[in-house]
Amino acid sequence: MKVGLFNTVRGGKARFAPYADRYEELELVEFDCPPAMENLGKLAEEGCEAMIYTADHKEPEAFFKKLSECGIRYICCCCAGYDHFDLEAMKKYGIRGANVPVYSPNAISEHTVLLVLAALRHFRKQLLQVEKCRYGLNGLMGRELRNMNVGVVGAGRIGFTTIRCLSGFGPKKIYAYDPFPNPKVEEFASFVPLEELYAQCDVIIYHAIYNESSHHMVNRESIQTMKDGVVLVNTSRGGLFDAEAVLEGIESGKLGGVCLDVIEGEGQLRKKPEYDTCPIPVLGKLLEHDNVIFTSHSAFYTDEADRNLSEGTVENLLSYARTGSCDRELVRDQE
Repeated sequence: MKVGLFNTVRGGKARFAPYADRYEELELVEFDCPPAMENLGKLAEEGCEAMIYTADHKEPEAFFKKLSECGIRYICCCCAGYDHFDLEAMKKYGIRGANVPVYSPNAISEHTVLLVLAALRHFRKQLLQVEKCRYGLNGLMGRELRNMNVGVVGAGRIGFTTIRCLSGFGPKKIYAYDPFPNPKVEEFASFVPLEELYAQCDVIIYHAIYNESSHHMVNRESIQTMKDGVVLVNTSRGGLFDAEAVLEGIESGKLGGVCLDVIEGEGQLRKKPEYDTCPIPVLGKLLEHDNVIFTSHSAFYTDEADRNLSEGTVENLLSYARTGSCDRELVRDQE
């Protein structure tokens, strides 16, 4: 089975070759262009039945219709998130798809803890001052995690791993919120309603799933129910936060700090390698404040995670090549 991949897939063919080359059923075909509508015909020209697909936005139904017309039957994304898939369109045009739901919870959890500690110790402010040859301690007094209540919104695999990591710092209390409580979490944290978590916590971390119901769950109203000076950390999906509301919270002093690995519209950041100014205006305004930390969706990006994602993607493709289905399938019922 020939598998096409476009240049929006990080690492290109070389990333997956060590795993795909083990199997004679798979042949990778690389295209040095983005998966734009005008380029999809290349898949048909090469006889590809499958593709590895990464995107920073959700394509319209016509995109998936065109893929089907080009002979694509399987799409695999080399990540856990699949909000760029239009599952209804894929089902309509007979395209199956799969993701890699588990690759390395530790990667994101360790990055999350890094951000929490950086916020509490004014790390960005310190770096900015040192770069200007300013070495005083004014405004740099930090806070200790052991004296704080920490809340984690979303206590699945990643949330649980973060909670377990945080427990080693001995915070006063760890609270968790999840519509589907994981019993393992209760060894380290107490499940509470979201309203109580907001009212009690000095640091709130988001590992929640992004969907219609969680869109902008952090907004003007919810921020007002939180403690004054709370630190917010989002290493999940940008759409969980209303960035304009977060900016208002920073400017008013209601929020003591914000750490973001993701932000709504972040695909704009990768449209070219370098910018003169931030292409997302609200992010630019947020970064004018030294108690805001932004990392460009890199929490997942470790050697271990990348290996697991790459190998998992190839395993999905191999399953499709051999059986026409996949255990991690997102689109099953084609009838």
